[in-house]
Amino acid sequence: MESPEMYEEGSAVGWDEGMIVCRAARKVVEGGVLTGESSFVPGLRTWTPGAADELFRRFVENFDGSPDEFLVKLNRQIAEGGNEAIVLAAELLYLNVMPLSLATIGVNRKLEILNRVLSWASFEVKVPDELAAAASPGYLKGGQAFLNYRWAQFAFLIRLTRLLVKLPYGERESALRDPWRFRDLAESVIPDYDGKSRARAQFHVLLFLLFPDVFLPVSVENAKRLIRDAFADLLAEPSEDLDRDLCTIRRRIEAEHGRFSFYDEPWRSRWEPRRPQKGWLVRGANVDGVNAITQWLAEGFCSVSFCEIDQLPAGASRQQIKEAVATGLPDANRNSKDVTAGQLWRFLSVFQPGDLIATVDGDAIYVGTITSDAYYDLSAGRGLARRRSVEWNPNAMSRRTLPEEVQAKLKTAMTIGELTSVMAALATSAGLEEKLTDEVLAQDETRSLIVPVLPQRFADDLLMPLPWLQETADLLTAKRQMILYGPPGTGKTYLATKLGEELAGPDRTSLVQFHPSYGYEDFVEGFRPRLGENGMVGFDLVPGPFKNAVEAAEKEPERPYVLLIDEINRANLAKVFGELYFLLEYRNREITLQYSPDDPFKLPKNVLVIGTMNTVDRSVALIDAAMRRRFVFRSLAPDRAPVDGLLRRWLEREKLPVLPALLLEEVNRRLNDPDRAVGPSYLMTPNVATRRGLELIWKGEILPLLEDQLYGKVDDIEADYGLPVLLAALGHTLP
Repeated sequence: MESPEMYEEGSAVGWDEGMIVCRAARKVVEGGVLTGESSFVPGLRTWTPGAADELFRRFVENFDGSPDEFLVKLNRQIAEGGNEAIVLAAELLYLNVMPLSLATIGVNRKLEILNRVLSWASFEVKVPDELAAAASPGYLKGGQAFLNYRWAQFAFLIRLTRLLVKLPYGERESALRDPWRFRDLAESVIPDYDGKSRARAQFHVLLFLLFPDVFLPVSVENAKRLIRDAFADLLAEPSEDLDRDLCTIRRRIEAEHGRFSFYDEPWRSRWEPRRPQKGWLVRGANVDGVNAITQWLAEGFCSVSFCEIDQLPAGASRQQIKEAVATGLPDANRNSKDVTAGQLWRFLSVFQPGDLIATVDGDAIYVGTITSDAYYDLSAGRGLARRRSVEWNPNAMSRRTLPEEVQAKLKTAMTIGELTSVMAALATSAGLEEKLTDEVLAQDETRSLIVPVLPQRFADDLLMPLPWLQETADLLTAKRQMILYGPPGTGKTYLATKLGEELAGPDRTSLVQFHPSYGYEDFVEGFRPRLGENGMVGFDLVPGPFKNAVEAAEKEPERPYVLLIDEINRANLAKVFGELYFLLEYRNREITLQYSPDDPFKLPKNVLVIGTMNTVDRSVALIDAAMRRRFVFRSLAPDRAPVDGLLRRWLEREKLPVLPALLLEEVNRRLNDPDRAVGPSYLMTPNVATRRGLELIWKGEILPLLEDQLYGKVDDIEADYGLPVLLAALGHTLP
């Protein structure tokens, strides 16, 4: 079998590529543990009891609980330490960041983290090229544990290093030769934080990095259990040792099929749950006027009321539920019936065992795991009869301590709401991270949005100043919505496209153009006619470009997605955006769309919107005040940066005569109106190098534009702005 995919969540990284990371990690650890010498700085002894003890004192015993970024806190803790401790810290962080896939953290960001730590040493040092090369593959799509709990992962690596370097040489050699001895040593130092392990994912990752032929490339213990249980028939008798069982299963499959991955088919579908794990909010603090949560926790269940609706079986179809709701609530309006049916359908037919669940009681949040299908139990009355069994964590969390994204999701007014995108943060805070599957970790919305710093290359390609471009990117990232406005020809659409592709990549950048007849149904979602098999016309609800972008962005919450709206002011914005006005200001809050009342909808923080607007069409001041408040506006004016001088810079780069720039400057001097000025784009073409080319551009593009802009103000455009007139004024002639 050729190079199977080994990377969690189905990457294209093959076994051979993945082994690059493992070999690099082995070189760092083995060289350090056996010789004491650094792999980053030959001759420097960093893997010593002294350096490890210093890191332990400065980091583990000197815990920094401030909300600052990890590297900011780490600088305060270790930057004043010895060179040996600083370089050792970078080598341990190497083991933390290198396994992460490019979908989680880019190559440049990995090396930036490591080199920033190394910069605190008193001499210049960077990650050696040989080890830096391992930054490219990566196999792990890190979730909450790796991205939000790096401090705990790092503390575990310090503890383990401290243990290993203090062992006699023979025991160190034995530990690196015997995977089971190494595992036991590593497990003995996993830190415990109030009964919650924050470092277990790093433990699993390190085992694979050092012993890839023994341990699986799986960082989530729950996934390991699912694999073991699904393939238990390959074991003579399951043991109490999960990793040994998995090693046996793996070798038996390899004996028949060769090298393989549990993330490939046909093996993956055998161990994965019936569908990806989800997270849910179910409200119980006010069930027909009674707080049911105490009983839920004590008896291990959750419930929904809807007493007017008759008993329905688990797994009931949506149509069955709609009919029961119509019978039970005959006087309710259609929207209310649809919402009620959607809530019941989720509880009866969409929830499944293994899903995570949360409930809110004032400031207290409780989290658990659903363990049964829906059932009906009248022992506590009809209000608590519709149930699912739940294994609750009885320890409450405070809502105020949770990330902003989680708090926003908990504000939904619905009895049932989906929390999948923030469940990783909730479950981890509750000490239930081992219950999480890869899918939930991959959708973790609380992860920081990774927006790359613009390189000088980008500014050089655009011939625009990097500080202005970086400020534009920063404003967009902060506000999430931006409009680039200016006269025609200033490169608004071109710049928006290039900026989107640089920040998000071409595959995560999409474009739509507004026009006067464009509406909500085109942009968000609307019904489209469809000819059925019987010849009858039906209607399907079809998502528009906005909803498509949102659905794609939800699958990669740490990656930006850019939606470009060209000529945004040509449409009736209030009509097109509708209820989305609210979401533009309150990201991650849920609303119901007018055509999907039972499916809560939110706008993720990683969707960035860039609109373009011609000032000739309409002044910014005439844009709806509510829309102006929700967008940051960025001017592209021919007489100001970054557009001023752009044509001259382009002509110089292309080694073309400067005459077109002189002509453009003369036109705009005569217009004397920044909103009606002509932009340089019309003349940024090799055709300006010839007499015929310049004449065609002038007659076909520039004069018609001026005639439209100056309609009723100038009697004879040719007399004031014709090419011969301008050439004469400049004292030039065409060759």
